Amino acid sequence: MNFEILNATFSASNLNECKKVQYLVRDLSETCDIDISSINTVAGVDLSYKGEIGICVLVVFDFKTTEILEKVVTSSKVSFPYIPSFLSFREIPLIIDSINKVSTNIDILIVDGQGIAHPRRAGIATHLGVIIEKPTIGCAKSLLYGHYVEPPNKLYATSDLLEPNTNEIIGKAVRTKLNTKPIFVSVGHCINLEKSVEIVKKFTLNGKYRIPLPTFVADKITKEEKKKIIP
Repeated sequence: MNFEILNATFSASNLNECKKVQYLVRDLSETCDIDISSINTVAGVDLSYKGEIGICVLVVFDFKTTEILEKVVTSSKVSFPYIPSFLSFREIPLIIDSINKVSTNIDILIVDGQGIAHPRRAGIATHLGVIIEKPTIGCAKSLLYGHYVEPPNKLYATSDLLEPNTNEIIGKAVRTKLNTKPIFVSVGHCINLEKSVEIVKKFTLNGKYRIPLPTFVADKITKEEKKKIIP
């Protein structure tokens, strides 16, 4: 793990320091091709909150069968508030705790959030990937940054997500389910956009799910766990 970034302490009262870390994450992140046939496991992670308590669920799937291999639930008090484009500082500590509890090796991690489709190219998927030094994919239900043309209402139709200032491609809007809004896929770390979209499409099971199964299941479990917490 990249302990220099992981062990740093940040406060919402000093977002300039957080931005410096994000620029470092941007510089350390990599886009590279991977061999799909070498993937054995894919994990999804999502968080939910009840007051100051954060609940993180990490679910590991077999890549070939799409069956669940392992799931981990972690909860803790969270002090960093929700601030758009600074989600990493709120959620990554709990995600790391969950990763440390998993016994199954994770080949790819899908994060409910942005990768490089972020104002400083350092969304939570990219930030996490740089820390854990594993391939990550950003898969968001809503747009944070960039502009796009609505893809046709056809299964797996896509359109480019473009950087507002340069028109560089920073992700894809993907129609993973008919008659629903597209999701936004971007590179996190150590993968390319083509393979990121391919993996996300595989885990939506031919349009059964709008978001990929690993994050869908993680999201479902976070809501179940949230109900167990006494106010």
